[in-house]
Amino acid sequence: MKKLLFPLLAIFAVSCSPQVYSLVLDVRQPSPSGLDLARKSMAIVTMETPDSTFDRNSASAMARVLEQDYFGGDEVVQMFRVPAADTVTLDLMHSLVMDTEADVVFLMSSVIGMPDNQARLPLRTNLSVYDSMGEDKVHRFKGNAFLTPKDAASDLSDEAEKVGSRVATRFLSTWKTESFSLYYFDDFNSYTWEKALKLAYENKFGKAIDVWTQFVKEGSAIKRASASYNIAMAFYLLEDYEMAAKWLDMADSLENLSLSPGLRKRIKSRLEK
Repeated sequence: MKKLLFPLLAIFAVSCSPQVYSLVLDVRQPSPSGLDLARKSMAIVTMETPDSTFDRNSASAMARVLEQDYFGGDEVVQMFRVPAADTVTLDLMHSLVMDTEADVVFLMSSVIGMPDNQARLPLRTNLSVYDSMGEDKVHRFKGNAFLTPKDAASDLSDEAEKVGSRVATRFLSTWKTESFSLYYFDDFNSYTWEKALKLAYENKFGKAIDVWTQFVKEGSAIKRASASYNIAMAFYLLEDYEMAAKWLDMADSLENLSLSPGLRKRIKSRLEK
């Protein structure tokens, strides 16, 4: 989640009615491949073929790019090898999910051809992807390129890294600027409400949730509902849509909030992907 702007709306006299503050943020969207990989564990599997060394180097570079985008650079994308297979079936991808215990499995297999009259090596790469939390199908991607090693003795490691990084771009997040609203009360607890808003502005949604939670436990129904709504929004921005739905249910059970239907629609859209 990327912070853009924190516009503060007008503050009125102390009132039992909530005020609304707006956050404008860049929100993660599905990758150009159409796959939504946020909050999912990943593994990259290569086949043991004559060109498996090239694939392992490509997979390593691909993993680093994915880790930077989805995991803040933490080295969490797992790497595995399997015997070569003539075809990639749904059953095979199911097995790889079970073996790797990853939500999303990438299976990479490349073939490097003989050099042409310009000393270029033709490369054909097949990438199969299975998202165990999405549609039950194998997503297939193919690519062709020419490798241009520095010399005939080159181990192609540099070329492999370039290919892996290039392949990864198809699976990186895209971003969309959206506006989000949070509730606030200008009362004797205004400092605490403001503190939570500041934390949200700083993308510290977990800490903001801790602050809002204290308002859920006591006070009027409208304040408890507003705090529950804010927590739902924070979980939505944390990309935990199931928890967002649960907290929004709590807010709706306490009060009929004007902002609730809009957030409900956003959560539903995400859960259906």
